[in-house]
Amino acid sequence: MEQVRKLKTRCYYTDYVNHMIRFYLSTPETLQMKGKRHADIENWLAVQAVWHKLGAEERNILETVYALHFRVAEGVRIYCEGKGTEPEKVWVLITKTGAAIAKKRGLV
Repeated sequence: MEQVRKLKTRCYYTDYVNHMIRFYLSTPETLQMKGKRHADIENWLAVQAVWHKLGAEERNILETVYALHFRVAEGVRIYCEGKGTEPEKVWVLITKTGAAIAKKRGLV
């Protein structure tokens, strides 16, 4: 029987949501609104709304991956090698979280 190969696809909002997450993580406690564009504020609020619904372990995984300041794929690889975690688990978390943020922000 021939094996079916899974294709990983990117959503049109993936890069934007990754940017939103990194922006949020740069100031997770509070956002100084002075000098910020309306879009920046809306982005921060969308991520915050989703972030606070995640469990502590999920937030820790995502914070570690995004804090590495590599491309997300490289961050996932480094995280998984260091923790002995299956990459698929981390990718599912990233995909679901990104979709929730995009929905909250009105991108989908």
